Amino acid sequence: MAASLGMAVACAELGTGVGEISYIAFDGIPYPAVIAGDTLRDSLGVATPLRASAYDEHGALIVDAPFRYITLDTGVIVVDSTGLLRVTTRRDGLVRVLATVGGLQTDDRSIRVTRRPDSVYAATSDSMRLLYAIPDGATNISPDMRIKLISGDSVGFGPAVGGWLVRWRAVHGSDTLAVTDTAFVSLQTLTAARRAVDTTATDGTSTRKLRVFAARIPTPTDSFVVLAEVRLHGAPVPGSPVRFVVHVAPPAP
Repeated sequence: MAASLGMAVACAELGTGVGEISYIAFDGIPYPAVIAGDTLRDSLGVATPLRASAYDEHGALIVDAPFRYITLDTGVIVVDSTGLLRVTTRRDGLVRVLATVGGLQTDDRSIRVTRRPDSVYAATSDSMRLLYAIPDGATNISPDMRIKLISGDSVGFGPAVGGWLVRWRAVHGSDTLAVTDTAFVSLQTLTAARRAVDTTATDGTSTRKLRVFAARIPTPTDSFVVLAEVRLHGAPVPGSPVRFVVHVAPPAP
């Protein structure tokens, strides 16, 4: 059995006709984290099954392929009749799942088991000042803006909630700036990637910096608001959105 689970999709025997399964794909996980003792749910809190798809050699979808879902870690089960993943005894950490049908299997996907998120707060100053350089350079970056997501639930280990979605956005006046918009500023991760959606780290934190394009801001002295939004089953977690204000100004004469 272990050898079978170790096979890559490319190594499995392929079907050769219409209606025979040639390849399969794990269509995704409804949410990157599941609360300890609960069932995997989507962003609105609806219990949602794992889902995979099977295709024939012409790329046509094979409806109702009899998938089985396998967990590679203890403390969770998948009810194959529904595809629902349920946490039984596990209290934290990553669990791996994969889908298999007709001798084929997908790569495994990871889901974090965590505690229920109960509150979020700014783990750094929520008001900061940036004196930008002229001419513009890579130093025109704000201090860290970090949030922390915690739980008051006694289930699990420690208060930090890891693996939970956080949505970041920058606002100027009444305008929300797209994450790809570099007209005035851009939100960046610690590795300088521009990404609006993140998941909390194992310590419950998520961090952004604001890159300011000094030659493009509307006025020499300005301010930008950065919001971090966290929801539980569609409703804001207490403290969300966390609000940061970045005041920007030219260097002192």
